[in-house]
Amino acid sequence: MPMLVMCQDSEKAPELRKTHLQAHLDYIETVVAMICVAGPMSQSAHAMENNLHEGSCFIYDTDDIAVARKLLEHDPYSKAGVYNQVAFAKFTAAAGHWIGGITWNSDN
Repeated sequence: MPMLVMCQDSEKAPELRKTHLQAHLDYIETVVAMICVAGPMSQSAHAMENNLHEGSCFIYDTDDIAVARKLLEHDPYSKAGVYNQVAFAKFTAAAGHWIGGITWNSDN
């Protein structure tokens, strides 16, 4: 079962993201085999309208929270203080075209 990680940006995140972008991308390339999907998030209407980032989402290919924590802790964005809040949750992919449809038997 994958681990969902939701990260909220700190107040200094915009400048920190710019400063540490290349190191972050380089790190992601080294652990991409452990990532189901990841990317920046925009949550507020202002951020969505202006293509601004307010956080990040990672779905790691592990059901071990210690492994997920270690993956995030080694990310240069995390080390630099881009995120001020982080939440971990086990995630069950049950439906969607990314997983090929549905995971239940619909013949019932």
